[in-house]
Amino acid sequence: MTPKVFKSRLFRVYVICLLGCISVIQTARANWSLHEAGIEETVVQVAIAVPPKPEGAGDLEEGGEGEKSIYDEAACRKLEGDFRDVCFHTVARRRAERDLTGAQQACDAVNRDRLKFECMADIAEMHVWTDLDAAKAICPEIPRKKWHDQCFFGIAMALSQRLPDDALKACDDAGIWRDFCRHDVIGEVAAREVDWALQVCARETGDILTRKTCWHGIGKYVGRVSATKGFAACEDVPAGPKNLYVENCIHGVGWAISEQAGAAGLPECANAGKHKDSCYLGIAFNLKRLDPDSANTICRQVQRQDLQEHCLAFLSR
Repeated sequence: MTPKVFKSRLFRVYVICLLGCISVIQTARANWSLHEAGIEETVVQVAIAVPPKPEGAGDLEEGGEGEKSIYDEAACRKLEGDFRDVCFHTVARRRAERDLTGAQQACDAVNRDRLKFECMADIAEMHVWTDLDAAKAICPEIPRKKWHDQCFFGIAMALSQRLPDDALKACDDAGIWRDFCRHDVIGEVAAREVDWALQVCARETGDILTRKTCWHGIGKYVGRVSATKGFAACEDVPAGPKNLYVENCIHGVGWAISEQAGAAGLPECANAGKHKDSCYLGIAFNLKRLDPDSANTICRQVQRQDLQEHCLAFLSR
């Protein structure tokens, strides 16, 4: 097999795999959107899932054995349909950090609107540390609200790595994703600087959903580092009205435990003390899509009647 043929086949395999990943991501987004619709009716439920941000798609700067990447515009034009769009999206992401104009040109070549708008949001997020103003200027050019708001969400998440206060302010432009943006920014920072996150949530900003979402982000993200550290962080969380603040923090830790261990992580909830039921809910909520039978079993182990009913109601949606 000649090197040229091998590269061509390797590229097509890559694109097929990437399309499969995108399909999974979009399914997750659809499921999340259904969950969002009933969020304000719940007692403990908060914004616990966020719009996934594509990671790694097209980030291969070099091919195997020191060869330069074969993902360029000439190769993309030889493809058709979604293969072609994914290819241009890959080129755009590869250029985004250093060549925003070139990245925008690649996004412009994407035919399917959804993928084009996703491409624009991606390159804005990736260009933040090169030129923040230029990155922000991309978002208003996205006509569809979902991706317009996702663009600002992505910028906020990028800023959270170094400038948490600026990241939090950026969430104000995230529109429909504002509370989710705050949840993730606060959580990202809490994983490395929990005192900052506790102080932000203690400001009691926004309505009850915004406030309890704030505490949930701390539990979820610190819990991803360590369940023990997550529970410790929740000990510094005020009870809040009807214990909603501390219960949402514990719920977040349960969610994080479930991400790492699934139903097998249930014994960890014993460390939540009197808030063990909220930990159970966190595990069950995350398992809803992945293992609904186990999620149902966990809900039925919840001792507090109102929380058990809420848990089962969430699974039935």
